[in-house]
Amino acid sequence: MDQIKKFIRKFKVGKHHLDWVAGLLSIPVLLTVIILNLNNLNSQKKNSNNSSENKPTEKVIVVPETKDKQQTLPTTTTLACKKEIGPISITSPKEGEAVKNNPVCININYDSQNYCSVVWSYRINEGNWSEFSSSSPCIYNAPNGDIKFELRVQSTASQDQQKTIIRNFKYEGTPVASPSAAANY
Repeated sequence: MDQIKKFIRKFKVGKHHLDWVAGLLSIPVLLTVIILNLNNLNSQKKNSNNSSENKPTEKVIVVPETKDKQQTLPTTTTLACKKEIGPISITSPKEGEAVKNNPVCININYDSQNYCSVVWSYRINEGNWSEFSSSSPCIYNAPNGDIKFELRVQSTASQDQQKTIIRNFKYEGTPVASPSAAANY
């Protein structure tokens, strides 16, 4: 035991000696990691080449014919819709009616039993046309006085089929303040 202690005392280990030993020992570890990665990449390439070479084989299945049974397939007949605009009307508000409700909801009645579907857009008092839709519009905070409501109806099956319906009514309501406008006061 004393001999080991003497040897260690004689061998003065400096930092540069330890760095050199650690560098020598790390070289085999790095080489092993590089070799393993290269082998893994090569095996993946081989597997991808083998999978692309495997082509599905065709199997022919022969079904014997049965002469005594006749198959009847159910048939469905689809009736084509008429490519015109069917009966459409504005049911509310009535012509010349005084309306006080805010919003003013316009009820549109369309009979689509035999006709193709339609979409419509509207405008108020010669303003801009709205986007086409198939739902009844509601007008919020309409201006007081006479309202000219125009409904432009268009068939979805034929773009050249258009019809315009005009309804005149009077709005006598009070505007509803929006929450953002009330917060500013």
